[in-house]
Amino acid sequence: MLVENMDKLHTMAGALIKYETIDSDQIDDIMGGRTPRPPKNWDDDEAKGGTGGADATAEAKPGSGSKGDRHIGGPAGEH
Repeated sequence: MLVENMDKLHTMAGALIKYETIDSDQIDDIMGGRTPRPPKNWDDDEAKGGTGGADATAEAKPGSGSKGDRHIGGPAGEH
C-alpha cells in the first residue's frame, strides 16, 4: 500500500516538515492529489514580511510582552 502511494507519503511528509501538523483538509488535499493547503489558523510570518524562521522569536523573553508570552501550541513560527 505504501509503495503504491509513495507520492502521497512524500507529500504528507513535506507538509509535516513545513507546518508540523496535518489537519483533515490537508489530508483531503493530499489524498486527492493536490498540494496541501496551510492548516487552519496557520500564520505564515514570511507572507507578512517576517522571517518565518525559528530565529524570528529567538530574542523573545517571557514577560516581555512579545511572542515569548504566548501559550504553547499553534504553528511553529510562533515559538
